[in-house]
Amino acid sequence: MKRSSLVVLVLALAAVGAGAFYFLRPQVNLPLDPLAAVPSDAYGAVRIKVDRVLASDAYKRLVVERGEAEGVERITKLCGFNPLAGISELVVFARPTPGGGMPRFAFTARGDLDHDALIDCVKKFGEAWGSTGGLKRDDIEGVPSVVSSRGSSRAAFLGSDGIVGGDAESVVATINTVLGKGPSLASDASLKALYSQFDTGTDVAGVARMPDEARALLQALAQSILGGQLSVLTGARAGAGSLSFADGKIMGGGLLVAASPEHAVATIMLVRNGISRLLDIPGIGLTPAASVLRGIQTDVEGDHATISGQIKVSTATALLELLPALDDLRGVLNGPGDDSGQKQAPATPAADLTKAPSATGAVPTPTVESLAPKSP
Repeated sequence: MKRSSLVVLVLALAAVGAGAFYFLRPQVNLPLDPLAAVPSDAYGAVRIKVDRVLASDAYKRLVVERGEAEGVERITKLCGFNPLAGISELVVFARPTPGGGMPRFAFTARGDLDHDALIDCVKKFGEAWGSTGGLKRDDIEGVPSVVSSRGSSRAAFLGSDGIVGGDAESVVATINTVLGKGPSLASDASLKALYSQFDTGTDVAGVARMPDEARALLQALAQSILGGQLSVLTGARAGAGSLSFADGKIMGGGLLVAASPEHAVATIMLVRNGISRLLDIPGIGLTPAASVLRGIQTDVEGDHATISGQIKVSTATALLELLPALDDLRGVLNGPGDDSGQKQAPATPAADLTKAPSATGAVPTPTVESLAPKSP
């Protein structure tokens, strides 16, 4: 065999091998289960069917027509396209911050994504906000990835239709979770079961657990509101909920896993009392809000407290327009505060959250009036 023929043969075999490696190598794709890509230390996650939300009557009338979509419109003008338009599903999750403090947020997204266009959009957005360092390529475990010049944020592309973004460590943790090198939120059987109750057929669904490190602070804060009645909520272990937009309506529901059946009963009683107080507001009966409030359903089953309701988009639009007028009506009915002849209650001093009775983290005993677990 001639030397030139041998070289051609070697090159051909190398090309075939490279092609086989490209097509047969393991592909890193986002799992179909949204929770399977979320690291297990996350406090919770929210899944949004972006395409369905953007196409809904609720988004168009309550967001776009009211001028609340300015941020998206600015990005669309800057980048030449709407980055959300190609996304079918977005999952946002919160994780602990090293050393404590506010949680950090990251996301995964799935859809018809143009990687180059997205990177170019991010660069333009950064330049518009005075960040000129740009992005640099920095792959992780063979996954294409870009990182900011300061290294604090990162984005990675999973397969042809997936992306993960957020702080650099969260993106790395998410990739390791997808690769099976770390547990996911889906491995928590209780949270997975809660999420599954709200996932099917809904446009927005979420699940969360009560982090132990936040419970004491929330209990202390609750002690300073409504005479401490909200303290019963801080005993919750987890919760889930969903929203759907269809047929000109917004439908929602939620479930709270309370500390005990007694806490679940107290939670529902608190909700019902709140609804009653709202219905007692002067003039509320003249608005569509009255029928919406009366249509809210509540129930208790064991340590689970559930609530659900719905509202027409047209009703929600009318209520938003009525709110200023309702405030004026309340002012007229109550009369001027200075000339009413009634003594003003002395100002309550600000509560010291560190000295609140429940600041130790113990679950507070329900103080709300008892209620039969099943309403007639």
